Amino acid sequence: MDDISLGVMLADLREQMGLTQDDIANKIHVRKAVIVDIENDQLPYSPPVFIKGYIRSYAEIVGLSVEQYQPYLDELIKQYKTQQKKIQTQMFITKKQGKAPFIFIGIFILLCACGISLYYVNKDNKSNLIEVSHYISPSPSKHVNS
Repeated sequence: MDDISLGVMLADLREQMGLTQDDIANKIHVRKAVIVDIENDQLPYSPPVFIKGYIRSYAEIVGLSVEQYQPYLDELIKQYKTQQKKIQTQMFITKKQGKAPFIFIGIFILLCACGISLYYVNKDNKSNLIEVSHYISPSPSKHVNS
């Protein structure tokens, strides 16, 4: 690849043809902001298949061949995928961190409910027990040998 970027090549060819960014945007049916992003080598907030289509259409209008823009396009898509992975990782970490307090609170509430239930079950069982201490003599019986 040359030192010149895809966006600069497209913008130069567009200007040589006497077209404005609005002209290109109207021809490929996108907002002008998409054209500005492409010319600034920024990735528009669109799925990769749309980005490829925008660049392909733009290149066709200004006469840039597939061989000339494809390496740049491949690099842009690679950047897009790397960027998406970072965003997904950040979202996963944020979601995971956001759920942790709720999990601990839920476990705490569950343990409290189990503890209270066991207390009342055990309390009821103790009241139903019969005290048998009066059936047992407090001291061992002495046998009288005759």
